[in-house]
Amino acid sequence: MMAAAAMRTAVVVDGKREVHATSQTGVYQTLCGLDGDDPTVGQTGSQVLPGEKITCPDCKAIWLEAKRYRRGDFA
Repeated sequence: MMAAAAMRTAVVVDGKREVHATSQTGVYQTLCGLDGDDPTVGQTGSQVLPGEKITCPDCKAIWLEAKRYRRGDFA
């Protein structure tokens, strides 16, 4: 099982810092689709502190939608 800290990533976007769920697939760092470290578009990575909660509303919305599916729903 993945460590809790590895399941979160903090990103500062245009000066606002939020903690995101980490994506396990694809090319993006976060579940909601942020690169996570691209200063050319105003994104920089930040350290996740122990015990910090996910604060991104988009990551939460994706998780809430996805959790209604079960393993048996997939081929």
